[in-house]
Amino acid sequence: MLSGKNIVITGAASGIGRELVILLHSKNNVIAVDMDEDGLGMLKGELPSIEVFQIDLLFPDAVEKVFEKVYKKWETIDYFFANAGFAKYDSWSNLDQQAFETIFRINAWVPFRTAQILKKSQIKPFRLVVTASAMAFWTVPGYSVYSASKAAIHQLAESIRAEEYSDWLTLVYPASTTTAFFSKAGKNVPQAFPVQQAENVAKAIIKGAIKGKKRVYPSFIFRSVLLINRLLPIIRPLYQFLENRKFQKWMGYTYK
Repeated sequence: MLSGKNIVITGAASGIGRELVILLHSKNNVIAVDMDEDGLGMLKGELPSIEVFQIDLLFPDAVEKVFEKVYKKWETIDYFFANAGFAKYDSWSNLDQQAFETIFRINAWVPFRTAQILKKSQIKPFRLVVTASAMAFWTVPGYSVYSASKAAIHQLAESIRAEEYSDWLTLVYPASTTTAFFSKAGKNVPQAFPVQQAENVAKAIIKGAIKGKKRVYPSFIFRSVLLINRLLPIIRPLYQFLENRKFQKWMGYTYK
């Protein structure tokens, strides 16, 4: 486990981010960042040693403001967990420009901008750990723009690695998790298979970050199926067919 490190965690008030804070706070210096003021307040009440910073990352220059806050306190950052994310569960034909831009800004631009600032400002080695998604590889019906945004950050990371030696960058590809994240994506949203516990995902993320892995797949099931599908490419369309049945049922219930 990490010890004596300066750590920033975004999306820290709930889900995977909250579990990261819980696992890391006792032996490290942690700044928890989120737009949810109440959630941060509860977290601070449970873990008095952490610092919290409430900010909406949709605001212009929000990422820069996070770094201003951090560098006023610390000279350097050891680990930055860019975990904030946003999804909207609906048909692609129903999503408007605002939803599209919000999803892409939070899921792609914010971690990309974070990487730019870290690379330019850090005077010591660091690690940026970005929460992508299994949907970067396999889109799930109902998550068209979310899947596209996670595929975008995946390809941005691959582009960074193609341009330069980037042993400081880790991307994480969790499957669906038992958190409020997906319930916020829409009313009565069915969860895609497989489903993981947020605590287990957080443990896998930390383990991968310590080892300096380029990619972390917290779900053994998804990682295995991803590999098997290369030999039996019928698996992905079958999976998407089954998930589409859930989606069509949800559409019928939601828009009846």
